[in-house]
Order: sequence, then structure tokens, then C-alpha cells
Amino acid sequence: MLGLSGCITETTGAIQQAPDPVKQVKAYVDLGVGYVQNGEFARAKDNLNKALEIDSDSADAHHVFGRLFQLEGEYALAEDHYKKALASEPELTRARMTYGAFLYTEGRYEEAERELSIAADDRLYQMRAQVFEYLGMTYTKLNQPREAELAYLRATQLNPNQARALLELSEIRFDQRNYVEARNYYRKSLKVAAPSSRSLWLCIRLARIFSDDDQEASCSLTLRNVFPASEEYKLYQSVASKNARRS
Repeated sequence: MLGLSGCITETTGAIQQAPDPVKQVKAYVDLGVGYVQNGEFARAKDNLNKALEIDSDSADAHHVFGRLFQLEGEYALAEDHYKKALASEPELTRARMTYGAFLYTEGRYEEAERELSIAADDRLYQMRAQVFEYLGMTYTKLNQPREAELAYLRATQLNPNQARALLELSEIRFDQRNYVEARNYYRKSLKVAAPSSRSLWLCIRLARIFSDDDQEASCSLTLRNVFPASEEYKLYQSVASKNARRS
């Protein structure tokens, strides 16, 4: 009985359980995530700090802190928290994925590849398709086209609607002069993502291959009206100008 006395409190004749620190930490972290999503960073920090006051090694709290500081442009602090999260819980795949993506945006592609490859080995991670998509992007930056292609293929196996991977595979097939597959991947990407300057430029090139004048006209008009300052529109203008001089 004496051993139990520190675990319960008695108020107005009722016995109450002492607060569960694990649940408290989770509640504060969940609040922090919500505030980050709403752009209320000060409130997010307040709740995340409360979580760390209870458990200074909370991997979830450090992970969210890392994302918050990354959004604020405090990149050194962001990396410090990502590392603390993984030091506390190396198998926290979502933190490793976020850290790998962070390293990619920082241009540290070899480090990104190492972190993302570890994350990709977690067969139960729900965002695994996105990990492979990032791996494909990273391999492209590392000038490893075959590895990039395989990563994008794996992403689409895990999620047939992985938009960036579909567009990248369309570009890859186009460069390989496999135009039928390129068009198939392009059409699939259209079903899951809004047109971008890059996809519209690919649309124009595919339309020319298949002599689809209506499709070329539609995509070129959208590219001009929606993305007039894009590099792809400049490319389109350059090609159009050369073709006009030839004719």
C-alpha cells in the first residue's frame, strides 16, 4: 500500500491516476504538429518545449522541432534536432525521411542518399513510395541515371499515383526514345497532378513526335499563359523561332 501511495492522489473521495508522462508528451507533440501546420510557430514551440521538459529525449518532439526550424530557415537548429531525434530513436523512419529530404534541399546529396536508403529499407513505412521518389531525385543529382530510374520505378510500384516519379519516368523514356511509354507515363501523371511548366514542355515535345497538332497547340498556349517566365517557355520560344526560320 505504501508503494502505491506515490502513484495515486485522493480528491473529494475519488482516486485519480497520476498523469501518464508518455501520453502527456504525445499530447504536447500532437498540439505542436497542429500549430506547425497552421503556421503558428510560437505556439508550436511552447508545446514542444513542454514535451521536452517531460522527456528531453523525445524523438517525436525533436523531429517536429527540426521541421519547424527548417520552415523558419534556421537550418543549423533544424539539423541539430533531426540528429537528436535519430540518436534517440534510430528506427523513427519518418524523421530519417524528413532529414534525408532536408539534406537534399541543402545540396548534400551523398548524405541524403545514405539517410534515404536507410528509410527505404523500412517495409512498413507508409510513405515509402515518397522515399523512393526522393531517392530518384537524389540519384539524378549524383549523376547516377540507372539508379534514379530504378528508384522511380519502385516508387510507382508502391504507389501508382506517385506524381513526380511518373513525370520523371516519362522524361527518362523520352530521352531513351521510347516515346510510347513516355506518353503513357505522362498521361498517368496528368491524372494525379496539375500541369507544370515542365510537364507542359514535355507535352509539346510528345505531341510533335506523334504529330498531334491540337495537343501541341493546347499545351503551348497553357505554357505561355500560365508560365510565361519559366525556363521551359524560353526553350519553347527558342525552338519555335528556329523552326520558323527553317520554314
